[in-house]
Amino acid sequence: MMDGNRALMKIKKLDLVEQQISLRLKARTLCRTIPTLINPMLTQIERMAIAEAAAAMDELVVIQAELIAVAENINDLEEALGN
Repeated sequence: MMDGNRALMKIKKLDLVEQQISLRLKARTLCRTIPTLINPMLTQIERMAIAEAAAAMDELVVIQAELIAVAENINDLEEALGN
């Protein structure tokens, strides 16, 4: 049964790594998008999409928290697996 638990932990770790990759891609996209929304060299301040940029920042905050939790879970599984 221990082998079954180890296998389940390895599968869970792989799922978390995939989730981590996906979240990082979303975060990187937001990090590239936000400056274009509030760049005074491209758009007058009155016309900037500040509310959209703020919403993107809010999403980035949530993604960062999720990434931190996923990384902690991966570390816990690695410790349990002896990696």
